[in-house]
Amino acid sequence: MNMLITQEIGSFRKPAYLSSRFRTLRADEFIDVAGRATLETLELFEESGLMNLGVGGEMFRWEMYEHPVSRIDGIKIHGPVRSFDNRYYNKGSVVSDISRKSSFHREEVEFLKKTKKSNFKIPITGPYTLMDWSFNEHYRTREDLAYAFAGLVNEEIRELKSIWGDEVMQVQIDEPAATTHPSEMEIVKESINESVKGISGIEKHLHVCYSKDYDLLFDIVPSLDIDVYNLEFANRDDLNPGNERKGYEDVRKFSIVSNSISRKIELGLGVTDVHIDVIESPDLIADRINYALKFLEPTRIRINPDCGLRTRSREVGFGKLKNMAEAREKVLASI
Repeated sequence: MNMLITQEIGSFRKPAYLSSRFRTLRADEFIDVAGRATLETLELFEESGLMNLGVGGEMFRWEMYEHPVSRIDGIKIHGPVRSFDNRYYNKGSVVSDISRKSSFHREEVEFLKKTKKSNFKIPITGPYTLMDWSFNEHYRTREDLAYAFAGLVNEEIRELKSIWGDEVMQVQIDEPAATTHPSEMEIVKESINESVKGISGIEKHLHVCYSKDYDLLFDIVPSLDIDVYNLEFANRDDLNPGNERKGYEDVRKFSIVSNSISRKIELGLGVTDVHIDVIESPDLIADRINYALKFLEPTRIRINPDCGLRTRSREVGFGKLKNMAEAREKVLASI
């Protein structure tokens, strides 16, 4: 029985030979260079002891918003706006009915299939975030636009599943904007559900990070068609082992919600802060895991960084993942 699965849930710093040429590589060169970076990152993940490899750190993508919208008709791309850590993405305006002009992630998934490795998880930017981060100059309401994006995400997952084949495919819907507008949680719920509606053979993850109020998310969990919730906790915690772990108080709330519904849902526990270069010790990470084990059994907890590690160096990212894996072994030895 798998307990405390360690997982990567997003991006990782690109090697300089890819990042410096990402926007200038010819199409035929890009597959080779991004593929090389993916293989190197997968090897690094495996060396760290990571059990679930994500997609090798999203080497085929520059940024989570710009990547899909650049492959959608009906969106006019503007200049850059700032996101976390002084990183930028090119924001777009929806100016007509939207439709996919090409798959968002087909090349990446086809490459992963060729590696013959297993235990990947495919992150896809969610419909609510795509809506919230776009200017709406066409659809009647924000709700209408969110549902239009949900239809495209559903199409994308179906296409990727056709490539993946009979094996269960892990899909992670990334929704960093999910709780930014409390009055729109019904839109969040319905658009996410529409994204995965009618698709069999997938394990459905949801990633929400840096929420000011997870209670908003927990209120809709019973109605969400999601199996695993990958959430951020370390960023709001302190760095001292043995403390009260105030940054993890929402784990108790999640356990109350999960115990109130009949189907099994799991928690992806953020145990390392992706916005600092401090490499948390295995003892500190084990302390965070053990706190969560007060409320959830080990088969319902997965262990991950708070978010993607692209803002940290590859060396720091590796250290965080390695200590995360060591902490898991420490905890398992004590239960």
